[in-house]
Amino acid sequence: MKLKNVLRTTCILAAGALATAGAGLAQGPLYDKVTVDLPYRVTINNTILDPGHYVIRQMDDAGGGSRVLQVFTGDGMKLRTSTLTIPTLDNNTPENTKVVLHHYGDDYYFDKIWIQGKNYGYEFPLPNAVKSRMRERAEPYTVAATYEQTKETNVAQNTAPAPEPAPAPEPAPPPQRTEIAQAAPPPPPPAATAPAPEPAPQVPERMPATSIGWLTMVMSGGLLTGAGLLLRRIHA
Repeated sequence: MKLKNVLRTTCILAAGALATAGAGLAQGPLYDKVTVDLPYRVTINNTILDPGHYVIRQMDDAGGGSRVLQVFTGDGMKLRTSTLTIPTLDNNTPENTKVVLHHYGDDYYFDKIWIQGKNYGYEFPLPNAVKSRMRERAEPYTVAATYEQTKETNVAQNTAPAPEPAPAPEPAPPPQRTEIAQAAPPPPPPAATAPAPEPAPQVPERMPATSIGWLTMVMSGGLLTGAGLLLRRIHA
């Protein structure tokens, strides 16, 4: 009888463990979430975060090991920026969650985030423009933060910052009137050109010498004929 009770108790515990594990798997992987109050203006990428309350959350990933961190305001409802971090390890597991800031002159930049009870953290790449200011570098500044693991997908985590409104399109130019060019009338046919009159024969200024000889002969013949007729009348 006792053996049956032991077996029954063991089965119940095993079923409970399996149910708990199944529920955990159904909810998906865990994501790191850090809450911090920044006392100074801090630059991350090209975004300047004013002093205030921020939620820094690991971006959802199917494998649960994303290195992209998203920064929210408004208790995690408004996405301000996101950045790709570099994996970093600490052999001395930190006891507290903390955010470490670079300090250059009066400017602050994200350096690292350490997670309590874990030997890993998140390192933020330093902008190239800041690397030339090594002479201004001061001791890093550490800000205490609060860590928790989350399973639920944040409503705003996959929402990118609202893009700037696109400039209004320029008004289209008024349509141009297309005039249909009419074909020019063909030029009139050239007027018939009257044939040029033939030049009048030119009268020579004087008769050829041969024509004077003939005229003299005709006149001489006429005179001789008249003289003959006159003599004939006289003799008759």
